[in-house]
Amino acid sequence: MNNPSIKATPTTTTAPVSRNALKVLLVDDDSFQLEMISGILEGLGVTNITQASSGDQALQKLSGKHGFNLVLLDLHMPGMDGFKFMESLATVGYAGALIIVSGQSDDVMHAASLVAKLRRFTLLGTVPKPVGRAALSALISKLG
Repeated sequence: MNNPSIKATPTTTTAPVSRNALKVLLVDDDSFQLEMISGILEGLGVTNITQASSGDQALQKLSGKHGFNLVLLDLHMPGMDGFKFMESLATVGYAGALIIVSGQSDDVMHAASLVAKLRRFTLLGTVPKPVGRAALSALISKLG
C-alpha cells in the first residue's frame, strides 16, 4: 500500500535522545520476534515501543502523532517486504533513525543498507537474527 496522502510525523535524531525517551516502532511479521526484541529493548531502558506485524500496519501507526525516533525493520515479511517498506517510509517523509533486523544473508543485508542510505535514512546499522542484546545496545547508543 503506497498512499502518498499519509504523512509521518517528522522527527529528528540530531539531538541526543535518552533511551527512556525513545519512541520505537518495531516492524516484524513474527510475533515471537516482536516480543523477544521488545524484551531486549525494555532491558536496555527503552520503554516506548510500538509493535507492527506488517508494513501496512506500521505505516498506519506512522501516520499518527507518535513521532517515532527509531524504526527497527525486518526485511522478510509477506505483502510489503522491508525494501518496499523503506520506499514507503521515504514517501511519507520519515526522518528518524533506522535499524534493519533480519535473518537474510549478508548480501541481502548489505543491499538493504545501501537502499537505506540512498533513501537518506539515518541508518544506525543492521542486526542479524537472532538479535543479540549487545549488538542492539551498540546501535542504539549511536543516537546519543
